[in-house]
Amino acid sequence: MMRKPVLEMTRETRLSCLAYSARNTFNLIFAFFAKLAVREEIAVLMYHSVDLTPNFHSVDPKEFTRQIEYLRKNYAIVSLNEMADFARGSRKAPRKAVAITFDDGSQDLYLSVYPYFRKNKLPATVFISTGYVGKQWPFYVNPQKMLGWTEIEEMSRNNFEIGAHTVHHQDLRNMSLEEALKEISESKIEIENHIKNSVNFFSYPFGSYTPEIVNIVKSLGFKGGVGGSGTISINPEIFNLNRIQVDKSISFPIFIARLTKASDLISKLEMAAHGAWRLLFSTRGQR
Repeated sequence: MMRKPVLEMTRETRLSCLAYSARNTFNLIFAFFAKLAVREEIAVLMYHSVDLTPNFHSVDPKEFTRQIEYLRKNYAIVSLNEMADFARGSRKAPRKAVAITFDDGSQDLYLSVYPYFRKNKLPATVFISTGYVGKQWPFYVNPQKMLGWTEIEEMSRNNFEIGAHTVHHQDLRNMSLEEALKEISESKIEIENHIKNSVNFFSYPFGSYTPEIVNIVKSLGFKGGVGGSGTISINPEIFNLNRIQVDKSISFPIFIARLTKASDLISKLEMAAHGAWRLLFSTRGQR
């Protein structure tokens, strides 16, 4: 009888697999205890697209529905405007509150998310990069069609707040302040001209900003901005509110954990583990 060939693994590969397994095990355990220890917290979720493409930022529609059903049963789903009031402390927050946002404005939001949200009267915010409205989004391996103005205008009339996300979705830190002002202001003006309403919130592309860019956003009449990572504390800087990203890598238990302060701790521990991992292999290479 012929034996099947055995795939040999290098020591580095075995260590990598072990680290990956340990990380997932830790996250699942943490998710369990986080669910038991939830206290008064508020969070803003950041999605990009909801479809079956292999793009990292896409979430499977069935998994997305499962996540939203969990939120409907366990959280108050509020608008970003209400969330900003909670964060300022000008309005008392429910024990558990979450706002749902989508960056970029892919067309699948109109096809799969919008009907469900409209039927259940759920609020959400979509941040639009105006230079790609009705076009293909060029930043993914699998290009995605973006919302057109007719779809954006309809959504804005039905509980979807429309926010600005620049014109061309470039890192604002890599341009002059004059260019940054142009990117931010032109996106705001064009959206307002279409939806016939004010644009109150801004999303920094890649979550990147400087104090000077924040001052530009303030000067243009926005009420707030989103750019940080993690849950929200009371009385934060309202122009760089934290958000929690949800993408293809997030399992349901981790989704639950990320709604709590576990999200902040997991992020810090993952950064520490990544640093230790790099140090281990750089040290081994010097021997």
